[in-house]
Amino acid sequence: MPTIRLCTPDDVNAVVDAVARDQRRASQANAFIDARLDRDDLAASYRDRRAPTWIALEGARLVGHLTATTLARPSGAVSAWVSPDAVSFDDVATLGSLYALAGEHWLAEGVEDHEVWAYDRPDVRDPWFELGFAQRFRRGSLELARRGSPRWPAGYRLRPGSITDLELATHFSELLDAEETLGPSFARIEPPDRAELVETLEDPDTIYGVVEHGGSPIAQAIAFPLLPVRGSHDRTMHLSAVVVDPSHRGRGVATAMLDELAAWARSQGFDYADVTWRTANLAAASFWHAYGVTPTYVRLQRRARID
Repeated sequence: MPTIRLCTPDDVNAVVDAVARDQRRASQANAFIDARLDRDDLAASYRDRRAPTWIALEGARLVGHLTATTLARPSGAVSAWVSPDAVSFDDVATLGSLYALAGEHWLAEGVEDHEVWAYDRPDVRDPWFELGFAQRFRRGSLELARRGSPRWPAGYRLRPGSITDLELATHFSELLDAEETLGPSFARIEPPDRAELVETLEDPDTIYGVVEHGGSPIAQAIAFPLLPVRGSHDRTMHLSAVVVDPSHRGRGVATAMLDELAAWARSQGFDYADVTWRTANLAAASFWHAYGVTPTYVRLQRRARID
């Protein structure tokens, strides 16, 4: 078994080497994952971290590391978030040894939810399953140039939305959330954050598309530039809050809406689109697969019970 101890400044370069290795492997397996890594920036982030980082050693060789960022939700619940650059391991036993100490620390801090974003490959995600984690979300990307011109069904049109459509955006968000609470998702949805929605719609970089039929709004999509994230390509547009009224589904509305947004994004210099969906939402998973999205990451969760 490896020796587990806390990371020191002298260990940081070895940790960065491990992150760079895993990101390079991920990029070789999936072209939508960018292999570029600012080593100096990552090293500085580890040296400045207040949260502890555990490392696993076999002799002098680093064989794994684990850390997390704790974030509070609007409900007040606190989660420990493990990003792809916050963990490395040679095998499930090493990961188990690291998580045994890290998880104990998080529980002692009152952190009940443990969340992991992992590369969507069996050798990366499956070890987490053995530790009791479950898959909750999948993230994927597509190349915008592969989408053609929109083909609208008769009677539908896309118009730009704005903050004046706040009540409409709230309605569609509530519709999407209500569907997520049904089986097989059975999702635990927190109340919509109206302030966050206002901030999104007022952002000049946000594109809010509303589809109308007979003068009535029946679908929406929100798009905005993806913030710089390690492993993501530049010039990526994030798609979110994509929803079509149930009575208008199956007519090609969502595809046409997204194709028009893709054409606009290409005209603005974007090359890729990024989207996240709940894996138990089988309709969403089927749609994004048919639309041409390639999975890149999975989000895993374990909810530990504190006695």
